[in-house]
Amino acid sequence: MAALFPKIYDIIDQNPTKHTTLRCGSPISTEGSPELWDCFSLKPLNPPGALSLLLLQFDPMYELGSPALRKQILTEQLMTLHERVDKELVGRRFPRKKIQDLLASQVSAQAPIDSFLLEEVLCELFHVQKILMDRRSKTIRFAPSDPRLWVSDRRIVFSEADNCWSFQASQSKPLSEWLEQKEQDGWKVSWPTADKKFEELKQVLLQSNSLPQGKFKKDDLAEILGRRQTIALFQTLQLKTC
Repeated sequence: MAALFPKIYDIIDQNPTKHTTLRCGSPISTEGSPELWDCFSLKPLNPPGALSLLLLQFDPMYELGSPALRKQILTEQLMTLHERVDKELVGRRFPRKKIQDLLASQVSAQAPIDSFLLEEVLCELFHVQKILMDRRSKTIRFAPSDPRLWVSDRRIVFSEADNCWSFQASQSKPLSEWLEQKEQDGWKVSWPTADKKFEELKQVLLQSNSLPQGKFKKDDLAEILGRRQTIALFQTLQLKTC
């Protein structure tokens, strides 16, 4: 493991913007008591980043630690993750050099790099599932990207797309109900698409009285069915307090 330290610090030192000050936008309120938004209480995440958010969820020492201690824990965790990437993540889906650069950004002085690849990698390594929100554009994404494959025994973590806030659910309700309400409020959800032929899509939707009127393309029907399948699963999963 010791041999990894020079390599990681070289990656950090070569970054031309490593001393850039992080700007995450204006906080909803002053620091102190959590602010309420939707079904969540929010606190600014210090330091920000996808890895920092997960350590806050799983490491009590990190949660209670000073900024200096958190930086130390982040660095130590990074060493472990680099070894795990080499051992546990295989295949073209996980380009190792790219992943190493993304992980190194989580402990550099610059703003951590926002990357959906990094989100999926960390979900794989920490055995979690994430709902990524962007309150500016009113969009929602899932990591892993196909929520129809999510399982009930893995924690579901909510976060802003830039990972500058920690979210804690302040009430319990089915995830399906929460997502449908967000759609009614004008949010765009990145639903998965069903992998079926056009006629198969029409038949499945017709049998469930879900086939829309009018002419629709295959991609439209695939998303409608993918949404229905996800909502059915999410009726059994809860947005809940810990």
